[in-house]
Amino acid sequence: MNSEKWLFIGTDLRLSVCKEHMSNEGKTCKIVQTDTVTEELESVLLRFQPDHIVFSIGEIKGVVPVHLLANQPKLYVGNVSKEWLMPFQDAGLVIQHYLQEELFVWENAHITAEAFLREFYEKTHRIVRNTSFHIAGFGRVGKMTAQLVQAMGGKVTILARTEEQLAEAKMLGYKSCSIDSPLEITNCYVVNTIPAKWLKIEKTKPLFVFDLASAPGCLVDSENHEYYKLLPRLPGKHFPIDAALVLKEALDRMNLR
Repeated sequence: MNSEKWLFIGTDLRLSVCKEHMSNEGKTCKIVQTDTVTEELESVLLRFQPDHIVFSIGEIKGVVPVHLLANQPKLYVGNVSKEWLMPFQDAGLVIQHYLQEELFVWENAHITAEAFLREFYEKTHRIVRNTSFHIAGFGRVGKMTAQLVQAMGGKVTILARTEEQLAEAKMLGYKSCSIDSPLEITNCYVVNTIPAKWLKIEKTKPLFVFDLASAPGCLVDSENHEYYKLLPRLPGKHFPIDAALVLKEALDRMNLR
């Protein structure tokens, strides 16, 4: 039995699967399926005293009492604020950001792109071939999504703000347009990967907006629209086994470092 003790915190399905894989390797693992600091979580922290704590990709609500972490565990976090991290930093805990682990981010982006296709099929009951997609943002998720859609015969236009992204998209064979220009988005599907409010829909409406970025979503108008859906944490939702393996491999790499 491995002496390392791992605690997973969050409701993302990939955490449960990742915990099972590590348990099968002989590590002592527990999971608390909550996205909020609760009495149960505090009790587990006090009794279990983990050496490693893996948090879900999203920031959990509430303050984790640092005095319960007497074992000085190593923390693995996703998308969290500086304010949320501050108590851990002040306590001198080692913090690893798995969303900054380059291979994990690319592999997770590929799973996100495949999960988007599943959402597209379920929502539209249409095929990708000869369908127009405007993909906003040309980071890792945007690139993986554009690659898959184009490979399946979809018509891809990249929407970006920086000259570097627009130039790269053009050189890779995509149509491209600045998001600061007037957009013609009728008769197409918008796929957003930009984590900011930038899309103002007035007279011209898209067929649908699939928002793959994190909250608060891309719409400037915060009202709910029948043609818009925010889709966070797609890998854990649709492909928890594959997403868990990608996360586990990233945790192993970070732990070795």
